[in-house]
Amino acid sequence: MIKRFELKPPQLPSYTWAAGSYLDLFAASAVMQVLFGFTLYWILFVNPELTEENLWMPALGLLSAMGWMMAIVLGIGFDITPLNFGAAPFDNTLISMVTALNLSGQILIIIGVLIGDIVWFEKLGLMGVTLLAISLCLIGPLAVQFVRIRSKSKQKIGPWYYGPGLAMPVIGVIGLLGWLFWTNELISELFWLVIIDTFWSMMAFAIIIAHFQSRLGWKLMTRKQLTSAFVIFLILCFIHVSLVLGLELGYVTDQRVKATFAAPLLWVFWVSRPDRIWRNVLDNKPHSTQMLSAHLWLVPVTCVGFIEGYYHLNSGMFYARFMLLLGVSAQAIWAAADYLHDDHKFKAIEDRKQAWVSVICMNFAMAGTIYLFIDYAKPEAELTQVGDIMLVTVILLIIAFCDVVFWLIRETLWNHGDWQRIPLFYGTRHADTDDPYAEIEDPLE
Repeated sequence: MIKRFELKPPQLPSYTWAAGSYLDLFAASAVMQVLFGFTLYWILFVNPELTEENLWMPALGLLSAMGWMMAIVLGIGFDITPLNFGAAPFDNTLISMVTALNLSGQILIIIGVLIGDIVWFEKLGLMGVTLLAISLCLIGPLAVQFVRIRSKSKQKIGPWYYGPGLAMPVIGVIGLLGWLFWTNELISELFWLVIIDTFWSMMAFAIIIAHFQSRLGWKLMTRKQLTSAFVIFLILCFIHVSLVLGLELGYVTDQRVKATFAAPLLWVFWVSRPDRIWRNVLDNKPHSTQMLSAHLWLVPVTCVGFIEGYYHLNSGMFYARFMLLLGVSAQAIWAAADYLHDDHKFKAIEDRKQAWVSVICMNFAMAGTIYLFIDYAKPEAELTQVGDIMLVTVILLIIAFCDVVFWLIRETLWNHGDWQRIPLFYGTRHADTDDPYAEIEDPLE
């Protein structure tokens, strides 16, 4: 009897099972960005009575900082972290739970806004924030496990990679406390200091440096420099938070301590070696234009934050935080999402399209924001057509968001013709003889 041999397809390593899981979180983020825009419109134009309550600002902050923006970050993390570390110490249940909690939390907050009743707004908002907080607390133990096996990691940004993951449970708790005790000025200030000033500064820079240093292979910083930069960043953030809270408690009397908002941002921009980044850009090396835009806006955000804090404007650091969240952080996560999806489509980096619509609109919108800030900070300048500039700025932001949302919906729901579960570049990080992607050319080589 002749023994028949069958050819079996090569088996992927067990840790690759989560690759491609980002699609659900990206799709959820797209839907929630649409609802976020509708909610903003509803609060400002349909039910402006909600603006009389202090909770409308944290509601919008939570929907963005812990909602749709976080969904994109988590999608990227679940997709490539196991490939970077060669391990996946979690199962699909965790991804499903985090996605469901993130989506449900945002929906409850939005329903509270649409009902229009303040009591229901507070109750449904509390339920929504609780779900968002739980979703982030679930990430903490997973981040700890990756820290324990960090010696196996192939990522090239050191503690910037796992630092934001370790901070997510803290963000969840602070967000919940911020909603419960928003009338307490100390807690409300802590809310913005930790979530926007500290966490999203850290997250945005981590994504930016990961793109240039790790994904593109540009030699910007050594591992030792990355670690030192991270430690100094945390020290500067701690000083900023401590001084501002000391001001709220009366231990510090100089209002100019709020200008320390600028210190961590100025530090990460300087230490990232913008000279080397621009040398590579001018040498026409492929990169994400939107990521470069996010990196560049660190400087204007730093200047606006310093002026708002140093001259003690009554804006409550609104302009600087608004620009940090949208001009820097949102652009960074959009660019990272775009690049990751193209990696899954095995598109050569030289052939990738730039998101010019959202890049141009966001840059002009941020320029409009600076114009509005100048009018607010120095009314004696008597700038003209302020109302028109505000309208144009809002329209540009809407166009930028719509461009990203349409791309997310199109790419995550329908355009899967050339999509592969294991992405380009990341699939070779722990490649072995059984890995069918082991022979893919690594863009870093």
